[in-house]
Amino acid sequence: MKKMLAVCMAVIFFFALLPSGEARAELPKGKTIAVLVKGTSHAPLARSILIRALLDEGYKAVDEKQLERIRQNKAAILALEGNVEAIMALGRTFGFSVLLSGSVAVPSPVRNEFGLFTATATVSATACTASNARQVAAGSASAKEIGYTAEEAARKAVEVATRSAAASLLGKTPPQPPDSAGATFLVIAPARSFAEAHALAASCRDAGASNASVSRFAGGRAEIDVSYSGSARQLLAALLAKRPDLKEETVEGNTLRLVGE
Repeated sequence: MKKMLAVCMAVIFFFALLPSGEARAELPKGKTIAVLVKGTSHAPLARSILIRALLDEGYKAVDEKQLERIRQNKAAILALEGNVEAIMALGRTFGFSVLLSGSVAVPSPVRNEFGLFTATATVSATACTASNARQVAAGSASAKEIGYTAEEAARKAVEVATRSAAASLLGKTPPQPPDSAGATFLVIAPARSFAEAHALAASCRDAGASNASVSRFAGGRAEIDVSYSGSARQLLAALLAKRPDLKEETVEGNTLRLVGE
């Protein structure tokens, strides 16, 4: 009886050690993170907000002096595009463990009938290890804000979008209410870099998605989690209207697979 009990306990222990599914990738604690952001003149603002979010959560971030040296390196531009060799080269040269690369897009603010300005900002961020350029986390968000001047509206939109993207990156984004989020879809499409993966997420938002973020990028393909208040076919039609360079491969349930033209 004791022998049988011991065997049962061993079996239970063995299965307890098995993964219960694909774990959510997370930023590694205790590792130094370098934050680089490209885009508009608001990139420094977005970078400072991302760094502060990391520090507040107990992560280690490269200081501003070292970041300036990294930005001056020729490999930095390629690294921001997701170039594997450039990311690894920067890590070896400057001694950081994780590269957090971000991008900021702010179209020209629009003046409304009340004389105020409305600006929309989209911020995307991807973290990957410097040892092998493997993606470990990603987050993106858009925000629309109003200001008395175009600059004020743009700055406020960047601040809100960056904080939301940082929260998503760190796994802190609260779930959206069902009535506003709509159904959840998975869009899978070719992408040659992190920048193209985030551009695909932006296209989903332009197509009417209430939220779209990169959940995975590997092997030349991006997987985008999309919240959309419509059917899969409606999302497909809206997305292809925005991206004529893509076409339908398959639509199965809430999963849309696209290929290049």
